Formats: sequence, structure tokens, C-alpha cells
Amino acid sequence: MFSWAFSSPAPAQKAEPSYAAPRPMTGFFATLTHDQKAKALGYRGPENYGDPELKKA
Repeated sequence: MFSWAFSSPAPAQKAEPSYAAPRPMTGFFATLTHDQKAKALGYRGPENYGDPELKKA
């Protein structure tokens, strides 16, 4: 009765390393120069997320 509840535990998974191997960057920042990255991270102006009409909904 309920033999499935007492089956042996699943084999242990190999632990993931704390620090993964470095990978090449992908995405928006990968295409920017160091100067452009600094300007993008330092931007403190208004942030627009689309048409203002959509905010009224």
C-alpha cells in the first residue's frame, strides 16, 4: 500500500558552480561602446513607456 510514497529518493543533481564561466554579452548593452554605456546608465531624464493614451485605461 502506497509503495510509491516510500520509493528511493531521486539521484542527486550535480551542483551548479557558484560562479559560472564568463559568457559573451548579448542584448542592448553588448552593442554599445564604453562611452555610450556610461551615458545610458547615467541618464536621469524622463522615461517614456509608450503612448500616454494607454495610461488612461
